[in-house]
Amino acid sequence: MALMALLLPVLALLAAFCINAAQMQLNRTELIVATDAAARAGGRAFSEDQTVAAAKTAAFVTAALNTVDGEPLRLRTNDSANEIEFGSTTQPDGVDGRYYFEKIPTSVVESGQEIASAVRVNGRRDDGSLSGRVPLIIPGLLDASDFETTQLSVAMQVDRDISLILDRSGSMDDVEWDWPQGTSPYYSSTMNAGVNAGMLTYSSGNYYYAPGVSSTEYKNWAWEDHYGLGPHPTAPWDDLVIAVDAFLDVLDRTSQEEQVSLASYSSYATLDTWLETDFNIIRNTVGTLNTGGSTAIGRGMQEGIQALLDSAARPFAAKTMVVMTDGIHNSGISPVTVATELIASYNLTIHTVTFGPGADQALMQQVASIGGGKHYHAADGDQLVSIFEEIANNLPTILTK
Repeated sequence: MALMALLLPVLALLAAFCINAAQMQLNRTELIVATDAAARAGGRAFSEDQTVAAAKTAAFVTAALNTVDGEPLRLRTNDSANEIEFGSTTQPDGVDGRYYFEKIPTSVVESGQEIASAVRVNGRRDDGSLSGRVPLIIPGLLDASDFETTQLSVAMQVDRDISLILDRSGSMDDVEWDWPQGTSPYYSSTMNAGVNAGMLTYSSGNYYYAPGVSSTEYKNWAWEDHYGLGPHPTAPWDDLVIAVDAFLDVLDRTSQEEQVSLASYSSYATLDTWLETDFNIIRNTVGTLNTGGSTAIGRGMQEGIQALLDSAARPFAAKTMVVMTDGIHNSGISPVTVATELIASYNLTIHTVTFGPGADQALMQQVASIGGGKHYHAADGDQLVSIFEEIANNLPTILTK
């Protein structure tokens, strides 16, 4: 009994020490998880929206969804707190070395003077934090009643090698004319006005297109000039050319170094450019493509992957494939089969874009799901431009600390 009387206080002291040590380790782990999640969310929002406000909001909200010692992690969003920061990352020791964060003042990022590529979150449970220090389960041990812990997490945007796969089948040249009630290019009054405007000629009771005037040009005139219906409908291909240009414009403004290749398909597919950093080469090549033929989506993907496997592809860049179609796959190997084979062999993300009412959205949703990407659908040209801009802004983010 005397021995037990001596040992019990020692055992109680050791048990208390172990309990506090376990609590400290648990809370440190909780802080790591919360801070990493906040940095990742802030980095993702920053890449997609390209605004400081969106990044701060995402980091703040995500941090609060995670608890440390049973309390939400609370972050200050004001610049002086230095709890949500912006900057860039470098690898001074080469591609095999670690990344280092270099802070850029938030005001400089907001003004556009410098472009940031990383978000750093400083998760804190200390005297200066909103939640304060963490109270110990058994206070008073070694004169300590609480403890502090901090964690830094950095999320950076990574470079991408991108393969654009464009549909140039015959349907891409079809213009959908939805003439309002009471209007038509084939009313006698409209055609007579077309003769007076030099768009048509009249002979022996028949109307003919004037020399150098096509059917589409005549309809455009009837829509805009004769009936005053606003801008005339455009072919899907014309809308796609504008959308690709907008896509490349966004990439030009990002801090990352993207490379873009171009493949296109109809009945068969071609690899039209290898990976390029000069996006004018992509723009000029798109301008030379002609539409016509069937829709062999799988063949387009098979051609597009070749550029991502070329020696110009960077081993540390994220590989992304963007597959666009306005129709239904009807020639060659299924895109589902190709996507399954590609994902099984390569570290790749596949996004899909459908355009117009005739596209097989269900099929392309399946392709995007297999490729770990996102499916988008555009009902008109303006939506198509917005989608391509969103994809360009949707940069991958990774945690580097």
